[in-house]
Amino acid sequence: MERALSLKQMAATAAVMAAVALAPFAAPMAAGQVSPNTETEFTFHHPSVLIRYHRATGGMDIEWSDGKKLLGISSSALLEDGRQISTASYTVHTLDKPQNIGGAQAAEEYTIRSTAPGLPDFLQHIWLYDGQASIAIEAELVSKGAPVGTRHFDPVVLKDAGAIGVGQAKSLRVLHVPFDNDMWFRYNSIAVAGIKSGQTVTSNEVTAIYDNTTRQALVLGSITHDTWKTAIEVGATRGTLTSLDLYGGISSPTGVRTDTHDTVPHGIVRGQNVTSSRIFIGSFADWRDGLEAYGAANAAVHAPLKWAAGAPMGWNSWAAYADKINDHRYLGAAAFVRDTLVPQGFSRTKIIYVNLDAFWSNLDAVQLADAVAEIKAMRGADGTRFEPGIYWTPFAYWSDDLDAYVEGTGMKYRYRDILIKAPDDSILPKVDGGLAIDPSHPGAKARATYFLAQFQRLGFQYLKLDFLSHGALEGVHFDPVIQTGIEAYNLGMKQIADETANRMFLSLSIAPLFPAGYGHARRLSCDTKGHISGGDQSTEYMLNSLTYGWWTSKNLYITDLDHVVLGNKADQGARSVEEGKSRLLSAIVSGGMILDSSRLADDPQGRELARAVYDNRPWFAVAAEGKTFRPVEGDTGDKAADVFLRATAHGAYVALFNFDQEQPHTITVPLDRIDETLANSASVTVIDVASGTVLKPAHTGLSIELQSSASTLLELRWK
Repeated sequence: MERALSLKQMAATAAVMAAVALAPFAAPMAAGQVSPNTETEFTFHHPSVLIRYHRATGGMDIEWSDGKKLLGISSSALLEDGRQISTASYTVHTLDKPQNIGGAQAAEEYTIRSTAPGLPDFLQHIWLYDGQASIAIEAELVSKGAPVGTRHFDPVVLKDAGAIGVGQAKSLRVLHVPFDNDMWFRYNSIAVAGIKSGQTVTSNEVTAIYDNTTRQALVLGSITHDTWKTAIEVGATRGTLTSLDLYGGISSPTGVRTDTHDTVPHGIVRGQNVTSSRIFIGSFADWRDGLEAYGAANAAVHAPLKWAAGAPMGWNSWAAYADKINDHRYLGAAAFVRDTLVPQGFSRTKIIYVNLDAFWSNLDAVQLADAVAEIKAMRGADGTRFEPGIYWTPFAYWSDDLDAYVEGTGMKYRYRDILIKAPDDSILPKVDGGLAIDPSHPGAKARATYFLAQFQRLGFQYLKLDFLSHGALEGVHFDPVIQTGIEAYNLGMKQIADETANRMFLSLSIAPLFPAGYGHARRLSCDTKGHISGGDQSTEYMLNSLTYGWWTSKNLYITDLDHVVLGNKADQGARSVEEGKSRLLSAIVSGGMILDSSRLADDPQGRELARAVYDNRPWFAVAAEGKTFRPVEGDTGDKAADVFLRATAHGAYVALFNFDQEQPHTITVPLDRIDETLANSASVTVIDVASGTVLKPAHTGLSIELQSSASTLLELRWK
């Protein structure tokens, strides 16, 4: 919960805060009021945050009433002509008239205008939000003559030891967030003490700087995603943070294995007015609350797509059959779900999606139409209806035949025409084996219209969109208005969302984290199958993404945890009931979207495991609530936390995982880490959710032994 002190409380801290820092807080000014301009500084604040702008240096200080601070912030840009400009080097700084912003995100907007001969005006827009300890900062270049251009725009820069303060933090961490969910990239909570001098820790779009013990945090990240790929770079020396740079224009290093997969620099943004990413900055008593607030701030700018039926359940063909899928296996799997799993409770909304993944083209036109019709005619004994789903890659081309005609274009365009080009007119290198299609090309737009119309005409209700990051690659685009990869991605995704018009559930598979608002769901991580651990494609790998990315749930998307895979004949399917249950529980704690991908049509072991794993109505009841769990701890580096929780009316659900495939482990959690009010609790009731059994009460701590690959879901009651 954000900490906001009253003026009286703030005045009481005078003994421990420097008098010069406290004075503006103690002044009897209304929230959002700006101090009278002086020759040396501008000062404005809300009750919990104070901003000073030093007119002599062009530097800005942000100080929170809970003791956190960012001192000496400037904004800068590298101009197209090679000049590096910064507000710190401008000679005149004036304050425009403040603006009142109404609506749900009520705020005061302040604009500081920096001017100098021969340079564009450099504006810094600052928003202070009513009742919040978070602000936003955006920079803008305004040309007085010819258009200005930049491919590297830094709205927030700090470069001094001691300029970043996180209160009473003892062991700081910096969170690395991947740009997308391709190539099994992981989130990473990096200890500041381990950052070497000269080393830079990077994150994409957002980071949290926090102490896991106290949970105190600063959260910083972009909340506009229409133009820039935004990066955060953090430097430290001997355990002390020394630099912070939030900038639009990720450009190096380049290569398909880097975060953005770009092989050419970020596009140059030109115009009479060029605006940076808008940056959210907030102080929080709990880093988890801070990331959730950041997610909500993004949702306020670009609302997520809503699906009335909530998180889907069903079956997908990929891990089960891959390129060996056919109509008999597709329909056979659907029949097993209808006849065996639905009666066990495998349907909470009375809708089951049966999805063809890649290689659905194995079915000819007649087989495809007949299979879709049969799926739509299916009904469970309880009235559950079935809906077909399909798969498509709108921005990736998988053939080397560049002279092939593009579907839906009447032979007007060949595939070589619609691919993204490098500045030398060469075709960009393949990423994941596919060539990148330019979303702005009229041939690509016609292709999208053609396929989307066909899918809807056939009656598909679910569309899995894969390899979407190809559409965000930097390069030369057909439409000259498009200057960056993110602009192209927005254009292409908007077309898909508009032409499906909420008639199909859109699940984004490999995709950038931002921009959101174009898909109902997004896969939390890359491909995940059924093994508990072992690196890529494991339950532990997926739960690393939940550990540090749970906050995307509902704010940005329904979280898609990928397939639950059971049986040795499926790709990396769970090998035991316990391993399968852990994979199912990972789906439940991720928000309850459950798509099986076992060989249910013809594999006895897969069927046997499915009967055992999915025969768990109490777990399904928790999944039906559609709520995502969050981690208890955030100090796991690039690994997953093993304990997750969410509040209930009587206390909390707690899920615990043993990622060891061979040995049992006892997992112990102090009760005050679950809820600080339990620090002095005499006893907490512990209930095994699956069986309803009341276990031994917890005193000060919860201690549970789990067999190898096992997990459990408990309910703790203390209210």
